[in-house]
Amino acid sequence: MDEVKGSEPIAASVGWLRLVEEEGGGGLRVGLFYTTEGGEPAGFCFTRAFPRRFEGQGGDAGAGVAAQALERLLRSALPPSLVLGLQGEVSDGALADGENFHIPFCLLSAVEGTAGAGNGRSADSQNLQSRPPHESAVARRLLDAIMEWDDPLEPFRRAEEGLKVAFSDEHVRALMGDRGLVAVVCLDPPTGAGEYAADAASLADQGYVAERQEATLAQRLWAVLRAPPAHSPDLQLEWGGELMPFQMDGVRALMNSHRLLLADDMGLGKTIQAIVALRLLRARHEIKSALVVAPASVLDQWRRELEKWAPELTAIIIRGTATERLWQWEAGRDVTLVSYDALRSDFGGNVKSLVRRKAWDVVVSDEAQRIKNRNPTSEALKGLRRVRSWALTGTPIETHEEELASIVEFVDHEDAGPAKRYVPGAELRGRHKDLQLRRKKGDVLADLPPKQVTLLPIELDSKQRASYVKAEQDGIVYLKSLGAEVNVRHVLELITRLKQICNADPKSGASSKLSDIGDRLDQLAAQGHKALVFSQYTNETSGVAAAARYLRDYSPLTLTGDVPQEERADIIDRFRTRPEHKVLILSLRVGGLGLNLQEASYVFHLDRWWNPAVE
Repeated sequence: MDEVKGSEPIAASVGWLRLVEEEGGGGLRVGLFYTTEGGEPAGFCFTRAFPRRFEGQGGDAGAGVAAQALERLLRSALPPSLVLGLQGEVSDGALADGENFHIPFCLLSAVEGTAGAGNGRSADSQNLQSRPPHESAVARRLLDAIMEWDDPLEPFRRAEEGLKVAFSDEHVRALMGDRGLVAVVCLDPPTGAGEYAADAASLADQGYVAERQEATLAQRLWAVLRAPPAHSPDLQLEWGGELMPFQMDGVRALMNSHRLLLADDMGLGKTIQAIVALRLLRARHEIKSALVVAPASVLDQWRRELEKWAPELTAIIIRGTATERLWQWEAGRDVTLVSYDALRSDFGGNVKSLVRRKAWDVVVSDEAQRIKNRNPTSEALKGLRRVRSWALTGTPIETHEEELASIVEFVDHEDAGPAKRYVPGAELRGRHKDLQLRRKKGDVLADLPPKQVTLLPIELDSKQRASYVKAEQDGIVYLKSLGAEVNVRHVLELITRLKQICNADPKSGASSKLSDIGDRLDQLAAQGHKALVFSQYTNETSGVAAAARYLRDYSPLTLTGDVPQEERADIIDRFRTRPEHKVLILSLRVGGLGLNLQEASYVFHLDRWWNPAVE
């Protein structure tokens, strides 16, 4: 291994070092991502490190973790020409220790002001600071070239994604355990370099493991480690579907407006219109950065729609701990996605915070009714530095004009000068008319397709998750205890129990599904719509009765088999004629046949029936 460590690289390469804390603080996942000079992936080494092993050593324990983990990684493959780490994630102490590896090692950090001592350049919209590597002509040339990139920190984001993929592999998890082995995945070895710097047997003897071209892991790593595609002015765009005429009008309006309130009815594709506009503006080099602020529950939906409608745009979701979010803000993606709560926390009261200083070409406020009140959340959004302001909401006004004033204040920003303030009155209504584009479903019926299916996964509430896991484990133990006596009925009973917990936690009443339906009913009710909610269950914990209790703010009516036949017509008539009843909750067996309810524009199924045709 000494011979390997001291050998010269076959070709100039860069190693990007990442340290990601594991959930629960049990250790660190450490990765060294090898790239070519141009940023293309060449290999990936990873290991686990355990801070507790370095306790009591004195000095910088984090430096000890980083230094020893890096040394183990460097022994597992050909050394790169330059190793880069993130300031704050890899300490100065580790940088000093890095000199013992006989490999140029420096740190990069996004800072305010001019670039630091590494070179005199700044990278596009963000300034970078670097500690220069010790004397090496190749390393200095590589560093100078990297600092000329649009986003020199970008490969660190890819390295973190690579760690997620690596440790999601069952084989890797079983392999690593608590032993902290090193695994090597060779993605694109340089010509003549051979697959690895040492053979697998030699590495295994010393506590290392070489993953020799395991196809699925290598392919999955390649997918997240490959360099983002360049944006070409002659880019030929292909689309994930066909836009309807009114959606094309919306895209044109967004592209031609620095300030727009897109207030289409729910279901008309405001998200898609915004994504298409962002993609076209990016392809035309009119924007470089976009921030989408949305409820946490729809961030993954935005990510999926971006992959479908704008696959060449890079995107990142800001979430996790405060430390994790800091590096995510610096990642420099085409589209950054963040929840309102995370934005409020990270905007904070520090005028020097990164979120306050960063400038965006576009800021999109999705479900903009979330900023209808003047509070720290809406003030954080309005305080962002931006060129374009787009608000998306089907309900720009729910109860009074003061709510509309807050939304218009975000949209009607000025690039310089004090923020505008509006009060209810003629001026607000006139400005709102100028800024808003609104289409109702009735206006565009001729354009709408017969049906579109969109999958929206909903994460279980933490209390629901705990109840689900316990019921699942207890149920499996029970099935095993039955031995040869187990039959289909027993399995169906367990499935039914799990389905009911997915509707609502029987202990706490917490329900992610009903919370989501409630959020949607907020908009629908404000727009004058009514809705039906179906469930195959009727009980107080997970069925019709539970839904009625959860959605009580919408004056729900219920219809189940327990309702006498002579009373059912009266319930239907009340739902049709009385505006205060915004939702009718029905059991599937009773409400699924023979009802004609055109008054309800939306239908929710709280749970799925065994036979989809019955729905």
